[in-house]
Amino acid sequence: MSEVTTKLTGVSRTLVFTLKTRAEEQERPDCLFQDPLAVEWHKQLPLDPDMEAFYSQLSRLVQTSWSTRSYIHDQIASRHIANYPHPVVVELGAGLSTRFHRIGQNVKCWLDLDLPDVTNLRRQLDTETEQHQFISASVMNFDWMNSIPNVGSENICFLAEGLLMYLEPNQVQQLVKQMRSHFYGATWVMDVMGNCNKSFKKKAAKFEAPLQWFVNNEQDLSAMGLQVVNTWPLYQLYPERWPWQWQLILKLLTQFPYFRNGYLIVETKL
Repeated sequence: MSEVTTKLTGVSRTLVFTLKTRAEEQERPDCLFQDPLAVEWHKQLPLDPDMEAFYSQLSRLVQTSWSTRSYIHDQIASRHIANYPHPVVVELGAGLSTRFHRIGQNVKCWLDLDLPDVTNLRRQLDTETEQHQFISASVMNFDWMNSIPNVGSENICFLAEGLLMYLEPNQVQQLVKQMRSHFYGATWVMDVMGNCNKSFKKKAAKFEAPLQWFVNNEQDLSAMGLQVVNTWPLYQLYPERWPWQWQLILKLLTQFPYFRNGYLIVETKL
């Protein structure tokens, strides 16, 4: 199988990390989902030596947390698809998400939005159809909102997995404002990083992907005008999946709000 050539930079470059975690998930005896397409794509997009060295330092922690994160997004999106007559799913900053192929067969329309270099890469690996469409744009170029099918907003589920922490706080606020204006009543699922994860800023900056937006808790989202429906503290999910050295530590630390809010998956209404 030939490798796909690409020159991703900045935040776009991190998509190979999440692709690798999903490819490794089905090798686990306690896997949450199967993702053969991620395995296939990862073979064509191996990590370069610098990224492999970085990944190996945190592989067990990153693989567990990001795969769990993907699974929770899957569950919420699947529930949305089952509960609405004309379901539309929009992945913001989709990277090389394979979620449509895992759970999206019954949607009216599924849209994967990302920057042009990422969308061009997806076109080398994936096939665009009327049901599964690709949008080549920055999430902050709000013209992309005109590409969303004309259905009642309640039918739309936006997913922002591994995206918002790379935006500046004022950009997140602008995005919330614009999305509430265009899609009031739609579902928006996001993951957000808490202040205890600020220590990862320097590590992410090595790949020109600085972490910029952190929250105190889900109430910060309410203050921005979002209606919080459900919250899942990532470090409390599926504790048996974590390396045994981490299980007791996480059980203890996540009793304290500062650590409980270290990484949250939040389902909101616009």
